[in-house]
Amino acid sequence: MKRKFFTLFLSAMVLLALAVPAFADVIWIPEDEFFRSHECDRVDRPYETAGLDGKVTVFSEPGGREVSALENGKQVTIQYTWEGNGASWGYLSYWDGEQTIEGWIPMDDMTQVYDSQSFFSDYAEEIQETDPVPVDFHEAVLYSYPNGPVVSTLKEDRDYQSFDELFTQIYTDKEGLRWSYVGYYMGRQSSWICLDDPMNEELDTGIVPAAPSAAQLRGSETAAAGPPLLLIAGVLVAAVVVVTVILLVRRKKPSKDV
Repeated sequence: MKRKFFTLFLSAMVLLALAVPAFADVIWIPEDEFFRSHECDRVDRPYETAGLDGKVTVFSEPGGREVSALENGKQVTIQYTWEGNGASWGYLSYWDGEQTIEGWIPMDDMTQVYDSQSFFSDYAEEIQETDPVPVDFHEAVLYSYPNGPVVSTLKEDRDYQSFDELFTQIYTDKEGLRWSYVGYYMGRQSSWICLDDPMNEELDTGIVPAAPSAAQLRGSETAAAGPPLLLIAGVLVAAVVVVTVILLVRRKKPSKDV
């Protein structure tokens, strides 16, 4: 009996591992002393440098020493923010072509870039949750949001997940083209694919759909990014535990004499 219970327990752990593949690599943790010793909010969204004097200073920590500077107009990713002493600071790790610049910058010197999360907030009522949409392509161009800037391309890996199982959040643009959100596929994507013209790299209209709301500027994460992986894993493990208990009860129940 102990051996069977142990086997079932191991099965539960396997299901948990399968339910959350590569979950740990979704969240990047900086090697930063200030970050480790303070409570910071995860943002992971694009911003553009917009300092008053034409540049943005990068500091070793909020209010610390200057380590570098970035000219205005640079698009960077703010991974985390910290608020204290009446100011908001953002942490970045930016490759300028020669070196990696890491440190903290005043968020007052940054402008939020419209992204997929902004689009989700503005067009939530027009994004439909559907059964997976079957497709006949195996590679596609990724866009930041429908009719927005091109990000990269994505190739199907059937050993990981078939494209026929991927596209469940659909938006139809003014031209009648269907777009699907890709939150995570062999790494975080947070991008969109045009299902009706997947390899077209010229669908960027250059028009920002709407200005970011105040909630978006605070970095709130309201975008739906598919089913919660940890919840699915918990349900799977709970199911195995219930089955285990039932088997144990049946084993212990005395048999009736015929």
